[in-house]
Amino acid sequence: MKEKTTMIIAGFLALVLAQPAFAQEVKLEKIEWTDIWVMNAKETENPRVLLVGDSIVKGYYGAVEQGLSGQAACARYATSLFLSNPDYLAELTLLIKRYDFDVIHINNGLHGWDYSEEEYRQGLYSLLALMEREAPRAKIVWAMTTPVRSSQDLSQLDAAQNDRVIERNRIAAEIMGAKGIPVNDLYGVVQNHPEYFAKDGVHFNETGQAAQAAQVAEYVKRVLGG
Repeated sequence: MKEKTTMIIAGFLALVLAQPAFAQEVKLEKIEWTDIWVMNAKETENPRVLLVGDSIVKGYYGAVEQGLSGQAACARYATSLFLSNPDYLAELTLLIKRYDFDVIHINNGLHGWDYSEEEYRQGLYSLLALMEREAPRAKIVWAMTTPVRSSQDLSQLDAAQNDRVIERNRIAAEIMGAKGIPVNDLYGVVQNHPEYFAKDGVHFNETGQAAQAAQVAEYVKRVLGG
């Protein structure tokens, strides 16, 4: 048993070290977390869908799962880790090597504010390279990062932080367009709806989560049908 455990740890470390190191240092947040959830893990009849992202994905995941009930088996990989953190690619690799996903819907952009937009760009390239290498059969969908509103006045966008969201979305749209990857505009879904937001200006209430979930579920259905 001890030998088996040692082999598992060694294999995981080898996987982490094998990831491309494009950021010179890992910049941690105050709280780091990861949530992996796989429903109907034994199912083989329906397509399998993976939602990748952060707490925004955690928020709308349940409603997406309901919306795809009977049509797809859903899973999520939600984390605070930024794309430049090698653990992000390592954890995601373990998941997509374990399950054969038909659609992978990715929504990442609201973490890692200590990293530059150039590091965000390089992180996207590494993520897509991972998808091409480990999930070549999966249909990839990129979701635009949602807006950030002022926690003091939800009617206003947070000038500094939302400008960075817009720039990250521009970078992502450029890369996805060049690679022919469809883009789900979740930014546009909630952009003009301050009533969708929670008090912190970042997360969403049930109405906002439902609006995003409806868009994600419908988009996934179209991709599966296509």
